[in-house]
Amino acid sequence: MSIRKSVIVLSLVLPALSALALDQGGIVKSVPLKDGSTVHQFKDGKMAMENKYGHATRMQEGMSMETTDGKSITMNGDEVAKLSSAIWLHNRK
Repeated sequence: MSIRKSVIVLSLVLPALSALALDQGGIVKSVPLKDGSTVHQFKDGKMAMENKYGHATRMQEGMSMETTDGKSITMNGDEVAKLSSAIWLHNRK
């Protein structure tokens, strides 16, 4: 496979894997949502949302979200800065 093809494949695959591999920032659980975003839960129980483009986004505490498997979860906290730091650490590799 050529280098160009490898780069294209990695650019398509890495965003999908980012939700599963953000362990450096204290994330203990990541849950994909129906709209393509992901909710991450930290060791302290607080949560943060990552949009479908891989950016930390605001979500009001107490808001209900639907997971890809149809379950409903409620937002606990809004740790945007903590998630931004975890994403930055992950992308620095």
